[in-house]
Amino acid sequence: MFTASSSWPSSVVDSLDLKVHRTADGADVAYRLRGGKEPWVLLHGLGCDATLWDGVVVALPGEVGLLIPELRGHGDSTLGWRQPEVGLWARDVAEIIESESLERPAIAGLSMGGYTALAMAAVLPETARAWAFISTQAGPDDEAGRGRRAEGLATLCRRGWKSYAASIMTLLLSEENADYPRHRARLMKMFARAGEAGLAAALVALANRPDRRPSLPRLQSPSVVVVGDADLLAPPEKAREIVEAVPGSNLVLLPGVAHMSVLEAPAEVARALDGL
Repeated sequence: MFTASSSWPSSVVDSLDLKVHRTADGADVAYRLRGGKEPWVLLHGLGCDATLWDGVVVALPGEVGLLIPELRGHGDSTLGWRQPEVGLWARDVAEIIESESLERPAIAGLSMGGYTALAMAAVLPETARAWAFISTQAGPDDEAGRGRRAEGLATLCRRGWKSYAASIMTLLLSEENADYPRHRARLMKMFARAGEAGLAAALVALANRPDRRPSLPRLQSPSVVVVGDADLLAPPEKAREIVEAVPGSNLVLLPGVAHMSVLEAPAEVARALDGL
C-alpha cells in the first residue's frame, strides 16, 4: 500500500540506525540503515541529506530494507582530502554496501544521487539487482552548464549558502504546488547542513563529471527512469535518452512535478521503485 502523507515526522529517516563509514582519505560518510528484505540504496540530490527520502520511506512497504547514505559534504558526512568527484561518491557507496554485506541491492538516485548511481552502473553494473534513475541525466555538463556551476561557486563565496539555495529554489520545486512553502523550508534546512564547503565541493564534482551515456547499453538489470514533466533541470527528453539506451527500461512521467520529485510525489516514486 502506498500512502502520501503530509503528517509524517520531519525525522522519519533519522529514526533509522545511524552508522558512519571512515574512508581511506579520512572522510566520515554517514548513512542510515534498516534491515529488511530486497533492500534499496537511496541517494540524495545536491544540498540534501538522507531525510530527503522521508516521504518515499513512508510509502514503501515496511519490510523493505534501506541504506541511505549522505554523500560527502552533506548531512553528517565530511569531505576527506581527495579532490571531489562523482566517482569518489560512488566508491564510498560501494564500500558501504560491501561493509554491510548487502548482496545486490537495488539502487536509486535523484539528480546528483542519480549521477552517483550512473557512475556505479558504469563501473560496477553487477552491484545492483535493479536501478532507478530519478530526475537526472546521463550526459555531462556542457559549457553553459559549467558556467552556471561557476556562478554558483561565486555566489557561495560572496554571499553564502543561503543566497545560493534561494537562487535555485524555483528550479528545484514547482511554485504551483500547494506544498511549495513546506518543501522549500525542508530544502533550506538541508542546504544549511551542507553549507558553503559541502555545496562548493559538490558543484566542482558535478561540473567535471564524465559522460555516462556510452555505458548505458551494457546495463542488464531491470531499470526505471522517473521524471516530472515540469522538471527544468533534468527535463523529460534527458530521461528518455536514458530509457532509449538502457535495454528494457521504463519511463515514469509525473504530471506537474518539478525536479525534486521525491518531495512533490513521494508515493508515485515509491510505486515506481517497488514495481522493480
